[in-house]
Amino acid sequence: MYIDCHSHLGDLGDQKAVEFWKKNHRIPDWVAEPYLEAMREVDRAIVLAHWGPLSINSNEVVAYFTRENPKFVPFYNIDPRTTTVIAELDRLVQEMGGKGIKLGPIYQGFKPDNEAYFPVYEKIQTLGLPILWHQGTSFDAREGPLEWANPILLDKVARTFPDLKMIIAHLGFPWVREVIALVRKHPNIYADISGLRLRTWVLYTALVELIQYGGENKIFFGTDYPWFTPAEMRDGLYEAAAFPVGTNLPQLPEQVVEDILHRDTLQILGIE
Repeated sequence: MYIDCHSHLGDLGDQKAVEFWKKNHRIPDWVAEPYLEAMREVDRAIVLAHWGPLSINSNEVVAYFTRENPKFVPFYNIDPRTTTVIAELDRLVQEMGGKGIKLGPIYQGFKPDNEAYFPVYEKIQTLGLPILWHQGTSFDAREGPLEWANPILLDKVARTFPDLKMIIAHLGFPWVREVIALVRKHPNIYADISGLRLRTWVLYTALVELIQYGGENKIFFGTDYPWFTPAEMRDGLYEAAAFPVGTNLPQLPEQVVEDILHRDTLQILGIE
């Protein structure tokens, strides 16, 4: 299998696409066609909904797209601070076919290990949904509390809900070592390499430490499309593997790289 576990339909700031959606109730070709072309080489891909005002990656748009294109798997966004979130989770699963949840505390403004949100995590665990966390920094979240973005805050969540499967996006950059500790400690915490195409040294050193610590089998392939295509992200992984060639630095075994590229992410997450 060749699965992209982290993709978006298009640019989150494309307001022209949003207006087209609102007027025509379909996704514009300039969004859908490049996405479909980029994803031709993968067997499946997870499409992530975004938070905040209506965007071309809203829950409704992602639901429409994945119904029209069953190759793609919808992960919806929720606001855990609302009083209606439990009912919303039921709706997203029962009416919209949701297979997972996307959360981003630095964008959404909540502290993930606050016990006020534990009933939400309990409901997600009961529904058997995985959570994909943007639990890392972002230069697009100027007002977001950086201290709430540290992946180590997920340790308390994992201890409380050991059956809740969670994926940490972008290896939790820049807290990569914290993510390595988490994936090694908790059986149901994983991480993806999405968005690290231009951070070759980060990706290389992370994989070396994962191998040394015994967590390399917990890493998923992802792109963060539209910022990188599967082909570009695959090339970035190969470049990281080639980085130490001809030096005394630790080498990355070819099998580790190929396993990341071909890991059956959906099966591991219990999806379909």
